[in-house]
Order: sequence, then structure tokens, then C-alpha cells
Amino acid sequence: MNIAAAAALCFIPLLTAFLCFALLAKDFKIGKGLLACILGIIAVVPIAALQFFLDSRNVFSASGPASILLSALILNGLIEESIKAALLCAMPSKRVQYSILSGLTLACFESLIYLISGYENIRLRLFTAVLIHVACAVLDGLFAFSLRRKKPDVAPFLYAVVLHGLYNYFAGFGEHSPYFPISFAVIAFAAIECRIYYKKAEGAA
Repeated sequence: MNIAAAAALCFIPLLTAFLCFALLAKDFKIGKGLLACILGIIAVVPIAALQFFLDSRNVFSASGPASILLSALILNGLIEESIKAALLCAMPSKRVQYSILSGLTLACFESLIYLISGYENIRLRLFTAVLIHVACAVLDGLFAFSLRRKKPDVAPFLYAVVLHGLYNYFAGFGEHSPYFPISFAVIAFAAIECRIYYKKAEGAA
């Protein structure tokens, strides 16, 4: 498979989700869907800049398990989810579809970066990274929705930060490590939290 075809493959989840929402989801607005995707693209720049800055300063240069976990929680969890949540506050809708599209856009660009950098487990990483980004984006969106209702609930955001960090920590061991399957458990737990807080927000709407 050539690089162009592989790059296009990275965006199939986003295109599929957008088409499904446009054709099947009631009250889905294409303009708002495109805005959600644009917000996902915008998030890439500050996230990459902050991560590069901290990495270039060797802030997390130690190689022990605790340092690697802290790095994952801050670089992947706190930085990425803070920026995603901040941008989703600009989304003029509480519908979860738009959070999904924003998260998918960021995930697809991240997958493209993995592809270009020659990440060895790209297929597995593509699948799992998309899932965790979507789940965390939904949690970020629910947090943003609670702010708009002037009844802030920080729990979904904190879950997004911690779960994203834990996912990156365990996924970083490689698929042959006995710790790698824990990353799937983290994704499943994130999906459960999405449902719990979505139902809670739905009841409060």
C-alpha cells in the first residue's frame, strides 16, 4: 500500500461517522458537523506545540515507570483533553455527535502522524487511539455542556484526562507485553463513563 492510500485510510473512521450522522441522525446539522471537525483540526496545533516544548526541555527525561506514567498523564491526558474541552466550549450544540466528530478528527490526524513517523503497530494503534479519543472527546463535551448550563461537573473532564493518560501508558508497552491488554480495559471503562455521564446530562437537560 502506498503512502497516499495509507494516509487516506487514516481518515476513513471520520468520513464514515460523518456520513452516518448526516444520513441517519435526527437534528444533525452539516454546518455544525464541519465546525466540530474544524475544532478538532485546530486542537492539533497547540497540542503538538505544547508537547514538543515540554519534550524538548526534557521535562520527563527519566525512564522509570512512575515518570513514564506521569508523562502520559500530563502530555497526553492533561494537555490534549484540556485543549479539546476548551475548544468544545465553542461548539454551539450539546449533541454528542459533534464531540465524536471533533475527537475523531484529532484521532485521525494523530494516526497520520504515527503513519508518517513509521510507528510499527500502526493498525492496532489506529483502531485503539480512535476509540480512546472519541470516548474522551465525549467526556470533554459533557463537561463543556455542564459549563454552559452553569452547573459545572468536572468529573467527566477528570476521567478524560486520567483515562487518556492511562491508555497511552499501557499502549506504550507494545502489543506483545502482558500489560498491553489493559489499554483495552481502559477504553471499555471510558465508554462506560461516557454512557453514565451522558444519561446524567440527558436527565438534567
